[in-house]
Amino acid sequence: MLLAVGVLVGVLGVALGVTVAVRGTGGTGSVTTPFLSYSAPPGWSAAPSDPGATTDVPALVGVVRGAGYTCGAEEFVRGFAGAALLPVDATADPADRAERVARWFAVTSFAGADGTPPDVGVAPPRPVRVGRPDGPVDGTVTEARVRVPAGRDGCGATAGRVLVLAVPTEGGAALLLAAGDTEGGPAEPAAPSPSTLDALITSAELRTT
Repeated sequence: MLLAVGVLVGVLGVALGVTVAVRGTGGTGSVTTPFLSYSAPPGWSAAPSDPGATTDVPALVGVVRGAGYTCGAEEFVRGFAGAALLPVDATADPADRAERVARWFAVTSFAGADGTPPDVGVAPPRPVRVGRPDGPVDGTVTEARVRVPAGRDGCGATAGRVLVLAVPTEGGAALLLAAGDTEGGPAEPAAPSPSTLDALITSAELRTT
């Protein structure tokens, strides 16, 4: 999974028609954003704060990354997570926003070295319950499976998985994205297990805004 987070964030802003900024967290473990919190997997590190980040919202916040490695002249990470608060309207409810973000991240992060898009399959959203201070609420999880084009000298990941939790909240849709390699890449660092991403998503709780 390509590490170019700045590029990814720029693409997100264009794809969703919003201004997006990246803000780092103070550490790993429990990651807290203004609208939700979640538990980062052991060994994942907080993204460094971006001095060029704006105060515009919605923003990609609470960003953490899995272990990194080099393939050719490119830098990759084995896993990635971040949260966003996106607007909803009559044409884009929380589940729709989740699908768009899942597809965007899959295509952008797992593209071939020459820009060839990966094969992406998105499953229908599944219902989940998400905790919040005044009682749990209904949300959805959208899952995308990614098959990577060949062409990175056999050192890059060949498949990946993207999960996006979407929960309605006062500001629109609170989203939590978790992604990781599932096949290919080096023996070390290893790709995160499916249960690692599942646990990250199920750890999410809404906060009072």
